[in-house]
Amino acid sequence: MADDDEQLRAALDQIWEEHQAGKLTTYEYNQRRRALKDAARAKSSAAAAAAPAEAPAPEPTPEPTPAPTPAPTAAPVGDAAPAEAPAPAPEPEPAATSGSTWGDSSPKHWGPKGRGDDPSVRQVLEPLAPGIGNGKSFLFIFGLRISRDTDQMMVRRETEQIQDDIEVLRKHGFTVVVDPQGGKQDFFDALYGQGEGVPGLVPAGIYWSAHGHDDGRVECCDGSLVAPGDVETAKVSPGLRLMVFGACYTGSFARTWRTALGGHPLVVGWGRPVTIDRAVEFLQSHEDTDTDFDDLVARYVLADTPIPPLPEQGQQPPAIEGARKEELLPRVQNISDLLSAAWREQDNYLEMRLPLAGGRRHVVRLFVRLATHEFLEGRPLVGIEAEVGELSRLVEPEVLLQPIGVPGFARVALVRGKNDMPDIVVQGFLPHAHATDTDVAALAYQVARAADELELKIFGSDRPY
Repeated sequence: MADDDEQLRAALDQIWEEHQAGKLTTYEYNQRRRALKDAARAKSSAAAAAAPAEAPAPEPTPEPTPAPTPAPTAAPVGDAAPAEAPAPAPEPEPAATSGSTWGDSSPKHWGPKGRGDDPSVRQVLEPLAPGIGNGKSFLFIFGLRISRDTDQMMVRRETEQIQDDIEVLRKHGFTVVVDPQGGKQDFFDALYGQGEGVPGLVPAGIYWSAHGHDDGRVECCDGSLVAPGDVETAKVSPGLRLMVFGACYTGSFARTWRTALGGHPLVVGWGRPVTIDRAVEFLQSHEDTDTDFDDLVARYVLADTPIPPLPEQGQQPPAIEGARKEELLPRVQNISDLLSAAWREQDNYLEMRLPLAGGRRHVVRLFVRLATHEFLEGRPLVGIEAEVGELSRLVEPEVLLQPIGVPGFARVALVRGKNDMPDIVVQGFLPHAHATDTDVAALAYQVARAADELELKIFGSDRPY
């Protein structure tokens, strides 16, 4: 089984490198990753099921009169153990003596070589002066994988950026924890006010840096996952005010995570994947913004600013619901030629991938739907819509207005997203009866460019379509 683990790890690393190189979209990467893990689990289960048939010796052993005789026959058990678990049988035993409750996953364990984290690297930094942080803690915990060089590079870069925040917190009376190897139990202990080195102190804020998954779960340093449903809500410290996930997708599930944490802390995370540079930029101080990490700490940890409610905008459905494509099918090739774009059909709309300045690209959706506004009721409109990403607390309202600061037909809207939070889209409409192919092409370009500017500003990346 150790060889199988190494093969799985190599395959996962390979598709991660392809994703980082832009050869796989985030969706394709997640699908491939799940398929590999499902195949590995199926193989392990099949091996475990076949193990008794391969080693039938234990069954007849009760026949001899002395009952103790078959019990110590360890050979069949030793043969079956590798098929049941990735690690040799003796290794989980000492880890289990720690008293941690982990459910089905082994505690602080990564691969067949034993414990994956090093508790000695955890730093507990005492306050430098009394202040609002008396009796409170702030925890910086990194759940990035210790087995991956790119993850450890990220830990180093982020650690450099939080040094000023650590000093400020300590000067205001906070005990600060910095743990570059955060496991699953570390996550729960931090939430429940029982963090190693700071038990009993109120966890006013937690920064958890890790990979996030598109279902809202976050990773730990050993590769294990934590979902909102894993949290025992009643145990979450009522003094927790700020929960920052330095993890992709977590902003999309801010509502779910906030509910799991008792509803009282502000939950902040990225709406979708960001670049490493954009993530590091969030930890830096910028005078022209008020949503950087230091701004959040100053507002909600160093002061008693009321925690804002979750946004209720974005309940209207996307414009493509109830749309149709038939009127545009005869025209789409000419429109795409004007833009040097590629296009394809979807169920009730058309997709067009436009090349933009700087080698960037963006996909827009083209459709026709009937107007419902005054003086246009029932008239067919050509609609163009482009997705930017999910709204999160890291998105400043002023940023949403920047791409539409010039005359044009494009506008930014919040619509009902696939996850918990509203989705940011750019859209525009023209009366179908009088819209020429050039008009539609111009609108498509305006929408694509505005959406791409927002994407670059918010996420720092160009989605690999």
